[in-house]
Amino acid sequence: MREAWRQRLALAVLLTLGMLGWELCLLELLSGGFGVPASALAPRLARDAMLLFPLWLVALWSTRPEKPRDAAALSLCFLLLLLPVAAGRALVQRSQARPSSSEAAEGQAVSATTRTLEDEGRFLCATVNADVSAVSPEPANDSLVATAWTGMRDALLLQVPVLPLTLLLLRRRSRPAASEARAATPALGPLIFLGLLCGWSSDGGPPAPRVSSPLEREAACRPGAPVRTYSVAAISVDLPLNAHGDHQPQGLMYVLEERLPAVREQERRPWPERTAPGLHGEPIQPLVLRANLGECLLLHFTNRLATGPAALRIEGLPATVRGRGPEGGFVPGTAVPPGQGLTYVLSLPESAEAEGTYLLHDSEEGGAREARGLFGALVLEPAGAVYSDASTGEPLRHGAGWEALIDVPTGEHFRELVLLYHALGPPEAADVRTASGAPLPVLDEMAGPFRTGAFGVNYRSEPRFDREELLPEEHEQRPASRRGLATPALRSYLGEPVRLRIAHAGSAEFHVHHLHGGNERRGGGEPPRLLSPGRGQTLRLGKPGDFPRAPGSFLVHCHVPNHFTGGEWLEWHVFSARQPGLAPLPSPR
Repeated sequence: MREAWRQRLALAVLLTLGMLGWELCLLELLSGGFGVPASALAPRLARDAMLLFPLWLVALWSTRPEKPRDAAALSLCFLLLLLPVAAGRALVQRSQARPSSSEAAEGQAVSATTRTLEDEGRFLCATVNADVSAVSPEPANDSLVATAWTGMRDALLLQVPVLPLTLLLLRRRSRPAASEARAATPALGPLIFLGLLCGWSSDGGPPAPRVSSPLEREAACRPGAPVRTYSVAAISVDLPLNAHGDHQPQGLMYVLEERLPAVREQERRPWPERTAPGLHGEPIQPLVLRANLGECLLLHFTNRLATGPAALRIEGLPATVRGRGPEGGFVPGTAVPPGQGLTYVLSLPESAEAEGTYLLHDSEEGGAREARGLFGALVLEPAGAVYSDASTGEPLRHGAGWEALIDVPTGEHFRELVLLYHALGPPEAADVRTASGAPLPVLDEMAGPFRTGAFGVNYRSEPRFDREELLPEEHEQRPASRRGLATPALRSYLGEPVRLRIAHAGSAEFHVHHLHGGNERRGGGEPPRLLSPGRGQTLRLGKPGDFPRAPGSFLVHCHVPNHFTGGEWLEWHVFSARQPGLAPLPSPR
């Protein structure tokens, strides 16, 4: 009898460790690059061990498994024990939630993610949501049933490896396995002890004292780092593509909260006035944010869609996520339901090599929402950079926009231009319509069928099927068009340094950026640049011998034939004399 219980104790230890390992695998696979500090990970693993280990003992005592055929009964028994524990834990934590009285002021170096509800009441709980403290811009209004279901859903995910683990361990119920378990027990002991201490402070015991320093409260930020804050919303919008009235009626976009009224005002304009040539200063454009190397960036994200989830993912930069989980979900970066949000805390790298463009997008549901416009970019500028409006030279109030002047205190000033190439999806999915509401035609050329207008740059598209009179012969300088293009008009002065940031957004089709320089045979342009999904590149232009070598208007387009015909082309205007509405770079120091 004693030997049987010793073996069951060994099984409970191994099964508990196996489930903790499963949680770590989920964290690695699903967290999307949002790191969890070890100081937060260890106590949360201990809390889970403290709950899982007794449940395994009860399940083993109830089923008394001896052979592999008993694995199914053991797994079912454990699940029946786990579900009510997970639901009850979530309900207890919900009842203990207390709203916070402090809020962070926009743009100030204080914490913008004060805690209102700890997610430590979660299974998977604790690990994958280690840094997701519930901080919703909207008050929580989940029902008791929804809260209980949140916990049970986590429990179901924890159940995934149970049957394979029990089969494996029951098949190997031998003395070596038991000895291995006894060797593992001392390692589990400190975790359980630490979990008991944490349970006192987080599960009904006295609350932990508040941290006085806001930046210390944001553990992801370096002490003393400048803090830059943006409040971003996901909204639905009728995306205008060009002056002909082509549009995407079911479009989506990210927008700064303070710019939302301007977006709605542009959306109400009549079709001929809904777009302006060159996309200079229009509210409806992809969100391009800026921050400097070494800063602490707070991104408050809110889903303001009327229906359906929305997400914000930052490609290539680790972040800590704080906020209410997605409908009780547990994976940082996943979608949140309407009215709820998350706050992303990014400690931006200090290395100059990290300068560049990072995609913001909603990659969930196969990228369906991204293809409809839910994408943008975060540009990391040199340390200490100051941003100015490219048209007026005044300080760039929002720090956002696809064109800007960048004043670098200890380096070279430059003009910045950001282009996001994107596709709206295959012809059967791309909902692109004329002003009258009719779908734009589908063409079938050498690269296969495509819908005209389904390829664009910065939410604008100039499909060639009905605008041939605007197009010049390839490889020639473009004459002034009788109608201005709605696609972004790149502008610069001859001889000034330019950093052209190009990135791939939208659906997963590849794009090939190509800049014609007026005389291709003499090397007047730039070689084509392949853009892969989610990636950005920076082209440094304007130096002697580089493009542009002379003033003029030059063709920029996607080198994929269907994309070019479908709307992905624009102009770059290079001037030798001062132009109204185009500020020069500050004088070199």
